[in-house]
Amino acid sequence: ILQSESGKYVESSTHRVIKNRQWLIITPKQAALSQHFLLEEGEKMVEFENGQISLQTKPAQQQPMQTGKELAQLDAALIRYPLLLRKWKQGDYFYPLGMAKQKKINRFLIDQKLSLSQKENVWVLEMNKKIIWIIGHRIDERFKVLSTTKNVLKIKFSPDLLEHRLH
Repeated sequence: ILQSESGKYVESSTHRVIKNRQWLIITPKQAALSQHFLLEEGEKMVEFENGQISLQTKPAQQQPMQTGKELAQLDAALIRYPLLLRKWKQGDYFYPLGMAKQKKINRFLIDQKLSLSQKENVWVLEMNKKIIWIIGHRIDERFKVLSTTKNVLKIKFSPDLLEHRLH
């Protein structure tokens, strides 16, 4: 595996050794749990395996625009409930903030230089089969706050500080 290309791996029944550029990463194998969380309008918080997200809607003029990977601010008028919180899957795409065309999430994560184990832990928030936020990474261009936005849906991601512990 030392001479292999980045992304190749070997695995046992419990762990995986992944080649990531010049490093070898040893991680526990993920259980194949298909976890989905449905968020109804009015829900303020949901906990999931990577941490928790909290939702809050405020008038746009009262909200100074904040930035950060763990904060998504979206035009509340464009959001329709229920929202679905789930892990990303092959074939998923979105329109990254600042881009006019769609991009596959797999390609986006490669461009972000995420290792295989990091990619396996990426979650998305979706509405009507449209990805509105890759949690902790980027929102979708179609739902961004504009000067005409009246209300802002603020979604804060608080990562589980123990998410990388060995099981």
